[in-house]
Amino acid sequence: MEACDDNIDSKSKESGENMKRKIYQIVGLALLSAALWTPMASAQVVTATGQGTDEQAAIRDASRNAVEQVVGTLVDAKTIVSGGAVDLDQIYTKSQGFVKDVQVLEKSQAGGVVTVRASVDVDTRPRAELMNNLQMLLKLNDPRIAVIVLKQDADGNVTGHDLTAEGAMNQRLLDLGFTHVVDAGIVSGLQNAQLLNQVYNGSARIGALGSSLGADYVVIGRSRTSAKAISLPDGNGGYTPTQLKTGDAVLNVRVVRFDTGEILGTFTEDAKGVENSEQMAMEKAVQKASANAAQQLEEKFRHISAQTDTSVEMDVFTSDSAAVQQLMQDLRALPAVQNVYLREQGNGKAVLSVETTESPSGLVERLKSSSKLGMYVAGMTGSTVKLSVLR
Repeated sequence: MEACDDNIDSKSKESGENMKRKIYQIVGLALLSAALWTPMASAQVVTATGQGTDEQAAIRDASRNAVEQVVGTLVDAKTIVSGGAVDLDQIYTKSQGFVKDVQVLEKSQAGGVVTVRASVDVDTRPRAELMNNLQMLLKLNDPRIAVIVLKQDADGNVTGHDLTAEGAMNQRLLDLGFTHVVDAGIVSGLQNAQLLNQVYNGSARIGALGSSLGADYVVIGRSRTSAKAISLPDGNGGYTPTQLKTGDAVLNVRVVRFDTGEILGTFTEDAKGVENSEQMAMEKAVQKASANAAQQLEEKFRHISAQTDTSVEMDVFTSDSAAVQQLMQDLRALPAVQNVYLREQGNGKAVLSVETTESPSGLVERLKSSSKLGMYVAGMTGSTVKLSVLR
């Protein structure tokens, strides 16, 4: 790390942000495969400095800085991939969970500020929480996710949003490091209940919903609760009612990719709760079902990320071979692109294979904003682009 710091310092006369992006484009993306896809040592020990109003606050700051050192290139690679400044506080504020040990080397205090220099042992096992979450975020490109759970009565009528279920799943997504979790309740009030039901039942209008929410994925569910009194045998062949009530909650959820309407996962969770009133018993049941659903949602998104295709096939229509070469150079210059291969060329058409973490639409958008080539998009799917280019 010290050699890297010296190298960066030696170039300090250049623009700091531009230099940082150049270094991370070269180093960060190269380390991505080495750090996330191949075995690593179980931990990495770094020296970091932290400040705070007391020693514990300074140690926490040093821990955060140590995690930032270890995964900084990976995180900034993600920032480059997503094409903008990503709020990483969800990762860094949990830095204590990624730290295995802290040894304070030096401590000083001045002006009410405590400064520590510490040796910090950061957990970088391939399957550690930090690495797992970074891998998922990188492959999914930190998508926009909206969670909508409709509360239904015994007759199936929508009575509102199940805020407990929505809150539990939203919080799990935030804990995983997703930074674009949409507050669907602001956008989709009860006036959209009919549309939401249609979407849940497989309506093609998912695109309209996704667009209105500004979401890439829509997690849509329905919850239903019921309660009844608990009676115990009286020993005479009958039952005696008690003061206790049992609540039942059933939560059905679908994960949908809004641009295609494709259902990527479904699951059902049910739970029971016992309390002194029917309302409290149902609330306890909903809380349990929601907690289980949050865990299921995490597993679904991990599965989706594992299935994410990282290759885009690009059919380029042009008779100008120089334009094809320029296009390949422009593609390789994009931060989200790992490599570009020319598969075939002839008869006014070239076929390129682009290794990227970007979606076809995002790839074309970035290409248009950076390339001087004239472009016309003739067609696009989830993994292919048909493009006409000219110089």
